[in-house]
Amino acid sequence: MSNKKIYKGLNKRRRFHPRKYITIILCMALIIGYGYKKIKLDEVFKNIDISKNVSSLVNKLYFWQDPASEIFNLASTSTQKIDNSSQKNVTDKSNEEKSQKSSTADNSSTNTEVAVVDGIDVYLIQVGSFDNNKDLNKITAKLKENKIPNSSIKIDGANKVQAYISFNEEDVRNNLEKTKKIVDDAFLTKLEIPVLSLEYTEEYSYIKDIADNLNSLLKNYEEESNYLNKNKDNLDSGEYKKILTKRENILDKLENEVNKINYKELDSFKTNLLSYTSQIRDNISKYGDKIDTKNEYKYETLLISSIQMYYEFINEIKAA
Repeated sequence: MSNKKIYKGLNKRRRFHPRKYITIILCMALIIGYGYKKIKLDEVFKNIDISKNVSSLVNKLYFWQDPASEIFNLASTSTQKIDNSSQKNVTDKSNEEKSQKSSTADNSSTNTEVAVVDGIDVYLIQVGSFDNNKDLNKITAKLKENKIPNSSIKIDGANKVQAYISFNEEDVRNNLEKTKKIVDDAFLTKLEIPVLSLEYTEEYSYIKDIADNLNSLLKNYEEESNYLNKNKDNLDSGEYKKILTKRENILDKLENEVNKINYKELDSFKTNLLSYTSQIRDNISKYGDKIDTKNEYKYETLLISSIQMYYEFINEIKAA
């Protein structure tokens, strides 16, 4: 009985299962298809000329593309796809250009120079300090009546009337006693105009020319002061006009350089400096076509005014 049970199933007819055969056939078809496609793909890589057929290769490999590598060509409405290596090259090139620009900017910012406008000390006689125009006008009229050159300047909120001027202390001291006869509490004073330092890069090299012209202007003031103090009783109209003509030429050059300023941070400097040069031109016009050799005090008054205005200009710049 046991033997019959063991071998009973051997004599039975096995059933046919079509699903199994279909599955096996499909799997074999997929394997054969994949192998065929792999061989064809290898032939593409082997035979293709990359330098001449890049676009063809991209089309053949389109289905391998990473969607994240999509690049838009802003020159047209089409979209181009590039492989990751191409994108990396573009990115590297962009980074390199940025690095070069950054390096250039750093070099430009570090290669700074300083243009210096010299500081000057001038000596004057202070005859009064007033906080109202009535007293101010009264003293200036008195000084004018006695042909004493003078001009006022606002310092620390008060209008200070100053007479005579020189880059040499002794020249002014020689006029102190004469002035005290008009205003007994007059005293010698010094107007200290500080150095002006202007830092600039190569792009703004005209700043150096501005500083040089301002220094030339200060030298011109000193030249006029020396001439007046040495020739008060013997002014030569022609020689005096040469000094003023030289000043006008300096102003021409200075204004030409100042008008080159196109840097927002220097707008205040530009505006104030052009305002100052305009005031100096106005002062020059007051000298007239011919120098009045008998009234030299009028010209010294204009010189005092020009230097006082320069003092105000420098301090406005430093306070800005």
